Amino acid sequence: MAKISVIIPTYNRGKFTVEAVKSILAQTYKDYEIIVVDDGSTDDTKEKLKVFGNKISYIYQKNKGPSAARNTGIQHAEGKYIAFCDSDDRFLPNKLEKQMNFIKEHPKCRFLYSWYYNVNEKGEITKLRKPFSCKHQEQLQYCLFARRFTIRTSTLLLSKKCFKKAGLFNEKYWYSQDWDMWLRLAAYYRGYCLEEPLSEYWLHGENRSSLSVKTHHPEIKENTLKLYGWNDEKIMQLEKLYGKKKKGGKSR
Repeated sequence: MAKISVIIPTYNRGKFTVEAVKSILAQTYKDYEIIVVDDGSTDDTKEKLKVFGNKISYIYQKNKGPSAARNTGIQHAEGKYIAFCDSDDRFLPNKLEKQMNFIKEHPKCRFLYSWYYNVNEKGEITKLRKPFSCKHQEQLQYCLFARRFTIRTSTLLLSKKCFKKAGLFNEKYWYSQDWDMWLRLAAYYRGYCLEEPLSEYWLHGENRSSLSVKTHHPEIKENTLKLYGWNDEKIMQLEKLYGKKKKGGKSR
């Protein structure tokens, strides 16, 4: 069994973070560590997490943003694989086991994401989100670049070695930092999708505002075009190939 480091970045979300930790402790896959990176919380997050004792590693740092918190977790991780669980998200009990089984069956897989549920403040499932399955690395690159689907951070499982090629999260991005990261990962890895929901994305008053922030960062697009070596003609070709529903990928 390969060890997984589950990283939970948090900021002033004590109650949510406790539930996130509980969802990881309930995993059927047991070879993991939990690293909670408290990004300068001023609430009772630290006190609430004391209930878990040595079941988690708690790291407190000055508020630097979500990218810096994830990077701190990666740098302290001892596992061969990295999983992220945002503090207001939750894992379904068999998430890690199913993902590790998938990787065992697909030994070339280094970068794996899955479907997930949207859950409202009452704990009710409101929608099943189904990111595309892309059979080609170029298809994944295009679909991510064109924002044809979103990879939810809390569905991801990837080899820690991926960050040596793709780099860490860009700490100047407080929004769309995950989009930037997936685009860079897709430059080196195909990316696989496990087509079943394995995580829950909880929608609440604190995170709804971020959904409407359209900071798609022209800089991210420009950097990606350089990284991929794409021009306008190439993008038009990719639009013809992958812009509509194709046999090689599933529109969701």
